Amino acid sequence: MEKITVYVGRQPIFDCTGNIFGYELLYRNSMINTFPQEVNPEQATIELLVNTFLTIGIDRLVGQTKSFINFSQLSLKKDIVEQLDPRFVIIELLEDVKINEGVIKTISKLRKRGFKIALDDFSFRQVNDHTVLPQLFQKVNIIKVDFLNTKPFDRRNIETLAKQYRHITLLAEKIETKLDYDEAKRHGYLLFQGFYFSQPEVIKGTEIPANYLLHLQLIKEFNELEPSVEKITELFMRDVSLSYKLLRYINSLTFDIPHQIKSINQAIMMMGLTESKRWLRILLLRDLGVGEGRGRKKALVECSLVRAKLIELMAKHKWKANADEYFLTGLFSLIDSIMQSSLEDIIPQLSLSETITETLLGNETEIKPYLDVAVALESFDIKCINHHLNLLNIDETTLMKLVRDAHQWATMFD
Repeated sequence: MEKITVYVGRQPIFDCTGNIFGYELLYRNSMINTFPQEVNPEQATIELLVNTFLTIGIDRLVGQTKSFINFSQLSLKKDIVEQLDPRFVIIELLEDVKINEGVIKTISKLRKRGFKIALDDFSFRQVNDHTVLPQLFQKVNIIKVDFLNTKPFDRRNIETLAKQYRHITLLAEKIETKLDYDEAKRHGYLLFQGFYFSQPEVIKGTEIPANYLLHLQLIKEFNELEPSVEKITELFMRDVSLSYKLLRYINSLTFDIPHQIKSINQAIMMMGLTESKRWLRILLLRDLGVGEGRGRKKALVECSLVRAKLIELMAKHKWKANADEYFLTGLFSLIDSIMQSSLEDIIPQLSLSETITETLLGNETEIKPYLDVAVALESFDIKCINHHLNLLNIDETTLMKLVRDAHQWATMFD
């Protein structure tokens, strides 16, 4: 299966002591470290959010620091901002956002939710009605001033006005030389960004092909007056991509993991139905804008689903109380091949239970013989199949019925 790679650009932002304050996260669709001109800005924001929070992970991108994420005029009007956690995200208004009463109302709502607001490449040209400037400056927390393209006279005007508001921090961006840095410090800037400190770098991650029909089914279930957690769990379990994103998001900075995850149901409850629905809507928005190329045959994903359901059914047949752990083991048993990365790199990102982790790493556990049966079936290793059936005390007739049931379940939404 062809590998699907996703990219996020990031550039560090430093404080006046030289420590990293945060990172500006930038949309990229390749290792070429520039914004692709043919990409719609709104779609770029959605892609950036999915790649940051659900695929690569905000923890890997920014660690314990803040992330600056750009929003255009149209992106602000959508409710995708609502999906973000203000503890880790600073909303950055792009320079093409025209400041008016409507934008200020939106900013006010975001501030009430706890977000900090930054103005990117701020210029007085953004403000058609200068009577709204006091309202704007009361609401924003950070003003980014472009040292490369803003004339000194204009910078002085911005600095003078900003200093009337003690809560505003000035950020000097596109600092290219030590002279720029020294001048910025002299005029009261406390945050700094630019090639003098560090060029943007591109971080890569691997996307897992998804079943978009399932996404629509999930949205439908989420929109019911009384959503069924059981149905939602069942649908999540049918999609390796969604299950991975769910665990990846939970394991990021947004949540403190109280214990190891043993089931999809547990993961959904930790994330919450409302939060799950919000991110699912972002995924759907992303999918609608991607076009052709992601609906390819997903042999490894389908094989993972069959394995997961088969060993879960075998566990239930043997009256195992932890059948959910058997399912998750099968679901992620090919995750290294799907993502073309090592299990040692992937597993720490998912907070799976010790039993699941040890099984995936090839160690002997109560689950391993069941997984071995599933793997042996794929290669028609009769000797191995018979050995483990005898070990588990499962007859061939029962196994064949469970295999048919697993295939039927895994292909129901194809």
